[in-house]
Amino acid sequence: MTDRNLYFDAYDLTMMVLFAFASALLNTYLPIKFFTEYFSIPGPAAGMALLGGFIFVFWAALARAIIKKKYVAIVTSLLIASFCMLIAPWYGIVSPIWFGVYGIIALLLMGFFVDLTWSDSKFRVGLGGGLGNLACLGITWIAIGVHIGVWASPEFAPILGLAAFISGFIGALIAFWVSKAFL
Repeated sequence: MTDRNLYFDAYDLTMMVLFAFASALLNTYLPIKFFTEYFSIPGPAAGMALLGGFIFVFWAALARAIIKKKYVAIVTSLLIASFCMLIAPWYGIVSPIWFGVYGIIALLLMGFFVDLTWSDSKFRVGLGGGLGNLACLGITWIAIGVHIGVWASPEFAPILGLAAFISGFIGALIAFWVSKAFL
């Protein structure tokens, strides 16, 4: 099979891997838990709500903006999930052993929203990022609640949900602007 028959070429795959790796490293090494605890922001996944737009959405959206092909955000999101789980279990949860599947589904859905709404419209791009981060947070909340019994606080859940949407919206919008400014 020649390169002409492949949908993603070596450049595309390299960029997606690099962006996914950067995202996974940020997710792993930023002191997110310290930040949320310092400001008394209750979890679970408060860091995703507040910073998911920068940690996850931005990188998938930037890959989509640079490569300009359908499914790029989806593949990049799956790579993000893979790298995150190679570094550490999803939210440190090791039982059940397959708990990481929720992380894959959450990030897959995020990438789907980013890809689905990608266009020349800043609002649509932002909407996809916002919905993607919100969906990622929602799936993570449900998974942690069902398996660990830790649920989002009823008082803070709407605020964190709104924060997740805004964070994702801004992350996608920044990727959109970066791509327009430098490409």
